[in-house]
Amino acid sequence: MLLRFRVANHRSIREEQELSLVAVPKRGEAKPKAHEIPPTVHVAGIYGANASGKSNVLDALRWMSAAVKYSHIHWQPDAGVPRKPFRLDDTSHEEPSFYEIDFVFEGVRHSYGFEVTDREVVGEWLFVFPHGRPKRLFEREGPQDYKFGKSLKGELRRIEKLTRPNSLYLSCAASNNHPYLSSIHHWIGTHIRFATQNSFDEGVRFRFTQSLIEDPGSKGAEYVSRLVRVADLGITDIVLSKREIDGFEKEFISFIRERLPDIPEEEFRKRIEQRPLFIHDYSGKPRPLPIDEESDGTRSWFGLVGFVLRVLEEGDVFLVDEIDSSLHPVLSSTLIRMFKDPVINPKGAQMVFASHDTTLLGTMLENKLLERDEVWFTEKDAHGATSLYSLVEFHPRGDENPERGYLQGRYGAVPHVNFQEIRSLFAELHGAAGEPSASAETGPPPESQYA
Repeated sequence: MLLRFRVANHRSIREEQELSLVAVPKRGEAKPKAHEIPPTVHVAGIYGANASGKSNVLDALRWMSAAVKYSHIHWQPDAGVPRKPFRLDDTSHEEPSFYEIDFVFEGVRHSYGFEVTDREVVGEWLFVFPHGRPKRLFEREGPQDYKFGKSLKGELRRIEKLTRPNSLYLSCAASNNHPYLSSIHHWIGTHIRFATQNSFDEGVRFRFTQSLIEDPGSKGAEYVSRLVRVADLGITDIVLSKREIDGFEKEFISFIRERLPDIPEEEFRKRIEQRPLFIHDYSGKPRPLPIDEESDGTRSWFGLVGFVLRVLEEGDVFLVDEIDSSLHPVLSSTLIRMFKDPVINPKGAQMVFASHDTTLLGTMLENKLLERDEVWFTEKDAHGATSLYSLVEFHPRGDENPERGYLQGRYGAVPHVNFQEIRSLFAELHGAAGEPSASAETGPPPESQYA
């Protein structure tokens, strides 16, 4: 369970920003005590103008998760740190980037974070709060200065010697099978899942959902099929069909086999040869269509439902960029309702999404789909740096319509478009187009001019 995420100096985020999933007490409710784990929201939506930094908030948490998972095994020893600092000033590229999450693991609050430059890790820490007070497990000041808490056991100094200046201690500890730190590494690196709209991510989600339906007798196959059917996409069933693989795919199989020789070639070939067919009913007859002939909305929903099933099953954190991309607002709102429903989501899985779909803020689809502590905004300042802030800061009335207030600019985070400037531009364009041209007056140039 994610409580808070803090980040600074990542892409458009210059100064430290915080996304909190801690629920804000309603009027009359008692605030949680310091030793208690606070209740959290299960959904948070981030709104803002284009290029305001919505996606960068999600990208920062994704980058942090990937750094934990891969820094020790994939970052080259002499290649520094592949970070993404703020680029619109003269100093941020020389300053550290900062990432920190507060989360609940095995019923105990943890806080883990690190700071990195282009060259190395300059700080890293892991604290637990068993009774509301911080207890240090390890703390790293600079690439090679470590302090360990008495409660953390294991071969800590040996792992310290194996940790490179440009890799995270937590990543190295997991690679060396430290029992407790490996479990923390696994949660951060595996139980924070992502869905973006680029073609690679979409392909990963397709393959994951397909893997759930490859066993027709499994519950996964049944649930995927039912979730696709209830979305009113005109689909009655999903089946897998075998197809011929092309030359490029054969080269891809050989490429993978060279790097992962322990995995049987038949497994790769089976995954590529199989493709889902979506069955439509036409005058009582089944008509199959491959996925590339389905609508963008169908493809988007199919790509999401596999991950959603796994996230809800595991109680994970799910980051969805552009949740409204190709999806009807009713489907987007259905996804939000799934995470907020205790029957559907008994393990407390959380979804953080970025969107432009303001209908999710209002009451047209649902009676108050998103509460005030579930709505966040991003806005860029005059220097191009992103600020992240909550709707809670505006103290909206209980009966206030956030959709109307947002579109009216009451909370900021909306684009400011100078329509008069657009009119002037087209007035000049059409005025120039209306002037007689040389070719219109004199006809085409003589052939000698082409020589």
